[in-house]
Amino acid sequence: MIQRTKKVERDALSSSESDDGKDDKITVSYKSTRSAKPEGPEDMGATATYELDTERDKDAQAIFERSQKIQEELTGKEDDKIYRGINNYQKFIKPKDTTMGNASSGMVRKGPIRAPEHLRATVRWDYQPDICKDYKETGFCGFGDSCKFLHDRSDYKHGWQIERELDEGTYGGNDDENYEVSSDDEDLPFKCFICRDSFKNPIITKCKHYFCESCALQHYRKSKRCYVCNTQTNGVFNPAKELIAKMEKRNAEADQPPSDEED
Repeated sequence: MIQRTKKVERDALSSSESDDGKDDKITVSYKSTRSAKPEGPEDMGATATYELDTERDKDAQAIFERSQKIQEELTGKEDDKIYRGINNYQKFIKPKDTTMGNASSGMVRKGPIRAPEHLRATVRWDYQPDICKDYKETGFCGFGDSCKFLHDRSDYKHGWQIERELDEGTYGGNDDENYEVSSDDEDLPFKCFICRDSFKNPIITKCKHYFCESCALQHYRKSKRCYVCNTQTNGVFNPAKELIAKMEKRNAEADQPPSDEED
């Protein structure tokens, strides 16, 4: 979509406005590119070049390649007294069997090496250099008690995190919710795996899977194994008390009218 602004001139509506001339009006028009392709690169940036510090045509390898081309052009010619830069002096003796005499490869040349273009770098800032990262993340350290770093798995906020919350105005807010432990009710399903509908008289198998009572009995006539994990059920279907309680609680909340405080 291309946006353009153009100036439209409108004639005077009456002779009384003839002295003022013509009124100017700014309008905005849109013109489609008539293409279904998305904006940006077609490969979604998968082959984008990575230029972090120096442009590709200004790094050490590009300078070395230009120097080689200039040396090939000046080979066998007299000195024309033209200054071509500090890296492009004419060489009368070609070095051999040295890093500078080899091909312009990034691995056999002196100076900085050109970084790969299609790699993405990830950086991790270590704000706690005295903490053992293995023990903090996994609870295990191969060095054991002889590790020189502190074995601490406590979760404290860094100074920069507190400063960011202060700037956003969220510091100290919702502290009660931050320390709540999630309930196990969230792990309970809300639909039957067989009929894909809400539960009707839900039951639970020995393998901890929930079904409607009628769906489980109909499936049991075909197969004595669980519909989900194919485990032998032996016809044992127990009432899903936790799921029933959750459904009753949900229905009670839905039937309850909204309070004046919520309004």
